[in-house]
Amino acid sequence: MPYMLTFTRSVEITDTDEYINDCCIGGDVILDRLLPALRGRYGTDLRSNQEDWGWFVWFKDGSVKLAVDVSTDDHGSAFQLLLTSRRPRFILGDEVVDCAQLESLRELIVRQLAVWPVSNLTVQRVNEKYLPV
Repeated sequence: MPYMLTFTRSVEITDTDEYINDCCIGGDVILDRLLPALRGRYGTDLRSNQEDWGWFVWFKDGSVKLAVDVSTDDHGSAFQLLLTSRRPRFILGDEVVDCAQLESLRELIVRQLAVWPVSNLTVQRVNEKYLPV
């Protein structure tokens, strides 16, 4: 089951015009903070970019595909991170799975956010549609 992490943190935004939508504002700052730890743990083969729903970083740990998706609700101060693990299935596409790799990712992200620090951090399990379980 995926995890949803929410927190608040003021981040400095220099140019809001570089963001596709309001939900993207500041997501790059959050990822910039997390990427060194992610690269240290998972290597340099990480794919990161902005989408219309926020920012993402995707990578693999063995055969498991991991994702950290970042969006904001308050123009760069209230953030939501979705942590997801998937296993490829022949012909059927990827399947969202619970696995040790997801737990390790959650622990790494929570540690990084605590050191930064952020405020009001919550960690919640969610289903495949990112609804609370």
